[in-house]
Amino acid sequence: KFCIKVGFLFLLISSCDAVLDETPDNRTTIDSPQKIAELLVGAYPSAAYAPFLEPMTDNAGDKGPSAQEVRINQEMFFWRDINDTDDDTPTNYWNDTYAAIAQANQALASIEELGGGDELNALKGEALLCRAYGHFMLVSIFSKAYNPTTANTDLGIPYILKPETVLLGDYKRGTVASVYDKIRKDIEAGIPLIEDSYNIPAYHFTL
Repeated sequence: KFCIKVGFLFLLISSCDAVLDETPDNRTTIDSPQKIAELLVGAYPSAAYAPFLEPMTDNAGDKGPSAQEVRINQEMFFWRDINDTDDDTPTNYWNDTYAAIAQANQALASIEELGGGDELNALKGEALLCRAYGHFMLVSIFSKAYNPTTANTDLGIPYILKPETVLLGDYKRGTVASVYDKIRKDIEAGIPLIEDSYNIPAYHFTL
């Protein structure tokens, strides 16, 4: 019995070593134009904003008891803060859009790692425009409207320029003016690189 126990213990330790020898990270290495193009598919926000913005507008009307019972309709109609993370909520759109921005930033970082060049220019242009678009939507929804007299003091949103490398980063909110300035820079850098012949059938930026 002692031999059996020792043998079992030996097998257990050997199995643990085999598992621990493997790198616990199976992420895809972005090392080709094709992989960067696939990454950019996720650089466009997929969450909806109309369901929580529409009830906040003058276009909203009484659609009957069934619509009134929907929490998002009630809270947004009265312009109350809501921390729900379900689909069609402000928090869900915020998170999804920053996830899309992270995809664009990773694409830009991967392009830089590959050395850039003509073959990657169209992808770089699309990534820059995706990043600009995501931040534009967020600053439009979650900050005050751009006003030249107050934009330098009105709080904007964090403008993220690099891939996420930490779980909970310390992100600073710039002013509305600084956010729009970064949006403009990304657009002006991205537009000259865009190619309408870029072979993706739909749902991507063109000139």
